[in-house]
Amino acid sequence: MTDRGATPETILSLFEAHGDEFSARNLATAAHRVAKFGARNCDLRRDRRVMTLADACRRCVREFDPQHLANTSWAFAKAGIKAPELFAAIAGAAPLQLGAFNPQDLANTVWAFAKAGIEAPRLFAAIADVAPSRLGQFSSQNLANTAWAFATAGIEAPRLFAAIADVAPSWLYEFKPQELANTSWAFATAGIEAPHLFAAIAEAAPSRLDEFNSQALANMSWAFAKAGIEAPRLFAAIAQTASSRLGEFSSQNLTNTAWAFATAGIEAPRLFAAIADVAPSRLGEFSSQNLANTAWAFATAGIEAPRLFASIADVAPSWLYEFKPQELANTSWAFATAGIEAPQLFAAIADVAPSRLGEFKPQNLANTAWAFATAGIEAPHLFAAIADVAPSRLGQFNPQNLANTAWAFAKAGIEAPRLFAAIAETAPSRLYEFKPQELANTSWAFATAGIEAPHLFAAIADVAPSRLDEFKPQELANTAWAFATAGIEATHLFAAIADVAPSRLDEFNPQALANTAWAFATASIEAPELFDAIAGAALSRLDEFNPQNLANTAWGMACVDWKTDPKFFAELANIAAAADLDALDDRALSQLHLASLHFRLEWPDYRNFPLTNHQQMLLAAYQRQDPSPSQLQRDVATALDRVGWTPHIFEHATEEGLSLDMAQPDTKRAVEVDGPHHYLERTENGSTRFKSRLLRRFGWNVIHIPFFEWQALYGEQEQDAYLRSRLQTFTATRAQKPAVWSYGI
Repeated sequence: MTDRGATPETILSLFEAHGDEFSARNLATAAHRVAKFGARNCDLRRDRRVMTLADACRRCVREFDPQHLANTSWAFAKAGIKAPELFAAIAGAAPLQLGAFNPQDLANTVWAFAKAGIEAPRLFAAIADVAPSRLGQFSSQNLANTAWAFATAGIEAPRLFAAIADVAPSWLYEFKPQELANTSWAFATAGIEAPHLFAAIAEAAPSRLDEFNSQALANMSWAFAKAGIEAPRLFAAIAQTASSRLGEFSSQNLTNTAWAFATAGIEAPRLFAAIADVAPSRLGEFSSQNLANTAWAFATAGIEAPRLFASIADVAPSWLYEFKPQELANTSWAFATAGIEAPQLFAAIADVAPSRLGEFKPQNLANTAWAFATAGIEAPHLFAAIADVAPSRLGQFNPQNLANTAWAFAKAGIEAPRLFAAIAETAPSRLYEFKPQELANTSWAFATAGIEAPHLFAAIADVAPSRLDEFKPQELANTAWAFATAGIEATHLFAAIADVAPSRLDEFNPQALANTAWAFATASIEAPELFDAIAGAALSRLDEFNPQNLANTAWGMACVDWKTDPKFFAELANIAAAADLDALDDRALSQLHLASLHFRLEWPDYRNFPLTNHQQMLLAAYQRQDPSPSQLQRDVATALDRVGWTPHIFEHATEEGLSLDMAQPDTKRAVEVDGPHHYLERTENGSTRFKSRLLRRFGWNVIHIPFFEWQALYGEQEQDAYLRSRLQTFTATRAQKPAVWSYGI
């Protein structure tokens, strides 16, 4: 045809003039030489004569021998010349001759099709069938390229990968750095477990990392992270080598390296600091995936990089239309996790995401909701859209997705009854899959949102006790708080918490201690050892408690009639009095008022109680908390008039500020009408019992009318008979002698 030194122009001119005289061998050789030059010559790739040559090769492909088939496909793929019809012809012809292909031809052929992005499942399947028995003849490059090609093409070939994994470890000393990286990348991408191979690569690679280019370093770390292989020595060596060479890294390589170390959980502060230093000025080169993954990596690794996050927050909003759903979710998740304020970025995500939620995976939906709730970003339109699409897809949610979604809506204060109802229906049968945090967060979410879900709470109460040793202190406290707040009677669960918590209270933060005391008191659970332990753990740390924690702790201890040590109450009250009481709402001030009453009843001789000077303030707050009279209360008052319990005062306040629904102050008799908020199911809650105990101590004789008993009565005749029976207890019960003490206001 022509000599080996001929230029592409010479070859193409000769082909144009005499192409019809070219043999199959001449065509293959010409194509190979021209395409090789085309890899370095963009103009040549666009030359119409090249495509004419490709078409001539296609017509003669049945006459090509194995080497011609392999070389032609390799050359066009290497040059980046798109010739789909030629590749299709080669894919049809090659399987018929695979027995005659040498190892280089087999490897080059699959490499070419993968590089060109040409789907040829029949060809790949045929090569996957013949190659395993011949791997002993493959060079290191052949092995690496074959694995890379099948992984890149997304072709499942477990037998082939298993064979490569068997033979490669003993040959790794022959592998070039690129081949080591490509082999690990291929197995990780294909999802093939090959611990023996990865272990051999992890052993061989560290001493040779100086020979690796930036792509190989990034791919190696990515592969081990993706495959979930622990290789601390290899990661440490990559971190040391890469840190000083980041200027050579492409944007993709920077991202993949950060992602790999974050995913593998490898601490590499110097490497992350170096990436955080070079990346901001290069964000213009980053793809949407690079931006999202970089933010995700730094957030996951817990690395503070305010300049990097600020730069991403600046550039990302204008590119969000390019972001895939996972990238939108990961970006919001990353900024929320890192605690970075980026209102413009969150606002932009909230604008673009709702119309694309149909493309979001369950993890994306949950993470997006979690991120906005955690960041404290109001996005009602986004939450409404998530609440609309999520219920029909909850069967695809994993336990973490379910728990995080519920938590996010509760945290954000978004009403979504249909969504919560769907979660309450879906979750109970899957609770055995839930981790402790997910159990705690789910119960917390429903309690916070005020959603009644007795079936769900009952299921959690069944599964949680046997797993409490796995719960973190915050999770123990949140679970107790949730059941108490939701008004769920779960004595078995509370007993189990009371059993495990005392020995772990030194791990509880002040809020967890306070919430635990409050929860057990609200649930009316007797747990003297737990309360003694809380008092002991809290006493030396009361200066760490915020005013709300102080109020919750004081009320909880007083509510359960804890009176082991007045010094604890005095010290707690002392710190509370010194705190900014004006920062507390009426509910917290009311708690301190009741705790103060308890203290002064139990220890009337204790002088200089710290809250004494604040009694008027506390009393006023408590009285402002009194609910408006209910219709049920008015109905009972009318019935009391009918049966002759007169005169009585409707809505009477005692000297101590305690409200009574109907009272006869002269005889210190009263009737309390207890609505649903007074009960845990059908058991009086701690708050109701606490008030009743205080009234008894102040000499009041009180009968209680439970709402469920009254509602079961039919007509005035039954109501009147019921009240007459209940009022007889006044004559049968002797009033307690009232406490004598100076109220001090």
